[in-house]
Amino acid sequence: MTEVPQLETPFDEVLNAFAELGDDADPTRVELVTSEILGEWWEADDDLAAGLIDLAERTARPERLVAPLAALRVLATDAGQREAAALALEKFGLPEPAWAARLNQVTPGECWRTTDVYGDESSVVVSFGDHGLVVSINYGSFGGWVSDAAIVESPREVLADLRAVDESVTSEEISQEQAYEVIADAFAGTEWQAEPEVGEDFVRFRALALARLRTLPEPPEADAPEPLTVEEQAEIIDSFFAAAAGELGDSEDARVVALRLIEFGMEHDPRRPLRAGPAKLESFVDFVDDGQIELTDEQDAAMAALLPVWARVFGERDGLPEDALTALVEAVEDRLDDREPEAESALDVYLAGSEGLPPDEVQDLLERRQFALPSLTVETEDDEVELDPSDPGQRRVLVLSEFAAEFDDDEPDLRAVALTTVVDQLWDGEPAETWAAAQRLTAAGLERDEVLAELTAVLEDRLVAGEDGDLEFDLDDYVAALDELDVEPED
Repeated sequence: MTEVPQLETPFDEVLNAFAELGDDADPTRVELVTSEILGEWWEADDDLAAGLIDLAERTARPERLVAPLAALRVLATDAGQREAAALALEKFGLPEPAWAARLNQVTPGECWRTTDVYGDESSVVVSFGDHGLVVSINYGSFGGWVSDAAIVESPREVLADLRAVDESVTSEEISQEQAYEVIADAFAGTEWQAEPEVGEDFVRFRALALARLRTLPEPPEADAPEPLTVEEQAEIIDSFFAAAAGELGDSEDARVVALRLIEFGMEHDPRRPLRAGPAKLESFVDFVDDGQIELTDEQDAAMAALLPVWARVFGERDGLPEDALTALVEAVEDRLDDREPEAESALDVYLAGSEGLPPDEVQDLLERRQFALPSLTVETEDDEVELDPSDPGQRRVLVLSEFAAEFDDDEPDLRAVALTTVVDQLWDGEPAETWAAAQRLTAAGLERDEVLAELTAVLEDRLVAGEDGDLEFDLDDYVAALDELDVEPED
């Protein structure tokens, strides 16, 4: 039997992958392998580069680290780590693979940018001779962020495909400095997010895309956009409600929502804070739903009415063509329709499963369940917790909480079992005789707790231990006893 070598460190799998590449591997293959490995560790929220650099300071086998450190010297996404990898290699003083000096030795060429009609989605294509870099950017939030990135064989074909997706997509050739600025800013927007929704290609090509980005010339630092003043914001809100007259009520709650939209625009789309696009307005709703933008219930209701009108007014202001404007409003309405439903009211909980019943049966179901469980909450030391009575376990907690003073916590209580079973029967409506008996006793003048005590006593007298030790009862005998259960009406 062949012995399986044991891993000496968490990095042995990575070290073995570089060993398999060999000294004469194609530099592009080394770049792709390194980028994919770095991406896997990045996705797992681990820092491979930092770990290997730390290992270099204490390893007894430095020759195993030469290849990965040579790759990290060029492809690590952190400048400090690239420098640390270079210093470690210098300290080792060992021969490097033939490919080491050829990593990221590319010359950038033409750069293009495509943009959809709203300014929500953009792609930047950079040619490097025999291959290209394609970066997809979402401008819905975070000032724009990279949603995907890939190294492609034919950048011109990719550009043609991007143009063919939608005839409303515009494309333009941009300078290398512009390409650097757009891509760098978008990568920053991705890194700001705790869990960015990126594609699989982004994970694989992230490190290599950032390395290719570093071959582009950096532009002079641009001035930050001037934020809208308080007076300008007020004027925008006034003009919006004037434009929306007849479609939307001018209320204080609606004005707060309009203000939050402007603030969102200044933070997440600072150069075009009033731009209206599906991704941007959908992101606003996402931020509201996630609690990152706080609205009262009244303001939230106002948002549902205001947002489609906001999309139309500012879409027209942006000069969107009619079909794009219609699609924008529909996208916003669809996002509002898809919002998580509000938490069920107590009435909804009691009426669960009543769909299709005639009105008199719905009313009977409601009365029966409210009799079984008048309250759906239990008191804790610090709070009041609402439970789900449709769950038998939570239903029992509600019952035992209500009657806690009557039961011994240390000993199984036959009466507790009988009581919770009676409540189950009342909630489910089976057997029907349980509710019929409860109604007769109530009509005779008994209070709810007295009625439950009578029903519980009937069942408790019939509970016996089965062969498996579980308590059981004869249903026919129990139903017959319920039918006979009655008291004289009070005068």
